[in-house]
Amino acid sequence: MPVLILNPQERVLNNGPDSINQRLEAGHYEIDTVILTRAKNQCLLTLTDRKTRHQLIRLIPDKSAQAVNEALTGILKDYTVNSITADNGTEFSRLSDVFPASDIYYAHPYASWERGTNENHNRLIRRWLPKGTKTTTPKEVAAIEHWINHYPKRLFNYKSPVEMLKLANFNLKFGQFSFI
Repeated sequence: MPVLILNPQERVLNNGPDSINQRLEAGHYEIDTVILTRAKNQCLLTLTDRKTRHQLIRLIPDKSAQAVNEALTGILKDYTVNSITADNGTEFSRLSDVFPASDIYYAHPYASWERGTNENHNRLIRRWLPKGTKTTTPKEVAAIEHWINHYPKRLFNYKSPVEMLKLANFNLKFGQFSFI
């Protein structure tokens, strides 16, 4: 039976394996939500690969644990996720319902720099969807995801996250295509 982690301090990020903390391999993701507007409750679920900076963005109806888990279930069907690092928000309190609890890590409270890659990518999303944006569509979210994943990064000698994912020989499914 899945475990509700009421005290995530037992699973803090710095207690995780070096492959996560030192970004040694692809497949370790940071997860977060980006609220569009409080009036409609609509928000974005974002997952960022720690090594390749590849971004996954899904539009979810609200910031509930159920909405997060439903979106994550769909992502897990298409992507290989080895671990998830989350903040201590209630929307991530039931991650163990859909993902092995032994592979879920939590940042320390008020330590957003421990998930800095995800926070920086969320800032890129705000270029397209500033705070207070009333609505967005899945098509618009897909376009933003595509732009972020094809944006060259100085860190990677101006290669994009998609190119880095290919170089990592990581199994990624894009519809009928698979980069291996």
